[in-house]
Amino acid sequence: MHSIDSMPARIEAEPPFLHDLALVEEHAWTLLEGGASDRRSPCHALAIATLSDEGPQVRTVTLRQADRAAASLRFNADARAGLVRQLMADPRAGVHAYHAAQQTQIRLRARAVLHRDDAVALVTWERTNPSAKRCYLVPPPGSPSGAPASGLPSSLERRRPRDEESDAGFSHFCVVELKIESIDWLHVHAIHKRRARFDLRDGRWQGTWLTP
Repeated sequence: MHSIDSMPARIEAEPPFLHDLALVEEHAWTLLEGGASDRRSPCHALAIATLSDEGPQVRTVTLRQADRAAASLRFNADARAGLVRQLMADPRAGVHAYHAAQQTQIRLRARAVLHRDDAVALVTWERTNPSAKRCYLVPPPGSPSGAPASGLPSSLERRRPRDEESDAGFSHFCVVELKIESIDWLHVHAIHKRRARFDLRDGRWQGTWLTP
C-alpha cells in the first residue's frame, strides 16, 4: 500500500482564461451578467463605494442590469438617499464583487449617470415588482425614527400595494447607471493566481496583465 505522502498530488485543470486576456474579459462580463440575471449569484449584490463630506461610504446594492455593449451596470435607488446625493456631487464610484465558487474578485471604476423622471426611470419602474415599489413609500432613508420600524404605513406592512398606492413612490425612484471605465479582475486560486486590468479607450477594452 502507498502512504498518503507517496500518493501523487491531484492535478487540477487550468481554466483557459489563465493565459488569454480576451477570455479574462469574457469571464469578467459573464460573472457580471450572471449577477444581473440570477438573484442567487454572488455578483447579484454588489458593494459600491462613493465619496462624501465624511469620507468614503460603502453600501450593498442589487445589480439589475449588466450591458456589455454599453459597458454599464444599473441598479435602483431612492433619490432621497445619501448614495444618490453623493453621486450627484461626485459621480465617481468604485464597485466590488466577489464570486467565491469562481475564486474571482472584480473591481470596477465607474462614473454614475442618474435617471429620474425620464424614459429609463419610467420603463424600469413599470417593470419593478409591486412589492419592491413599497421601498419608495417610506420616509427618506436614514431619517430618524422614534422606534424600530420599516417606515411603511401600517396598512402596507403585510400586503402588496395596489398600483395607485405604489405609483406615489415613483417621485422618489432613481435608476443609477454606472458607466464602467476600468475593470480589475483577480483570480485568487492558490496555485494559478492571475490578475488583469482592462481600461476602456475609444470604445474598446485594452487589457494588460498585472502581478496579483
